[in-house]
Amino acid sequence: INAFNELMNQKKEENIVTKTTTKEYSVTERSKEIKEILKFKKKIEFNELFEINSKDYIIVTFLALLEMVKLDEVTLIQENNFAKIYITGGNNESCN
Repeated sequence: INAFNELMNQKKEENIVTKTTTKEYSVTERSKEIKEILKFKKKIEFNELFEINSKDYIIVTFLALLEMVKLDEVTLIQENNFAKIYITGGNNESCN
């Protein structure tokens, strides 16, 4: 939760787009996108996944990550408290 709050505060400084748009984001589709990213980059920084400054996009990405962790499709790594969070592929073979 702290990582999400920190990200939202960081993005607030970058002027998050909060206007209503016709673009809808799907947790399932975002999960697929994250898996594709991890095929090419074996380890990514948490913040790298939030390239679009839209509140909806940030929330859907965060929910996709939570679901993927639950299904063991990704692993989150944080060396120390308040250190950067990294994401790697999980142990579930369906994501490899």
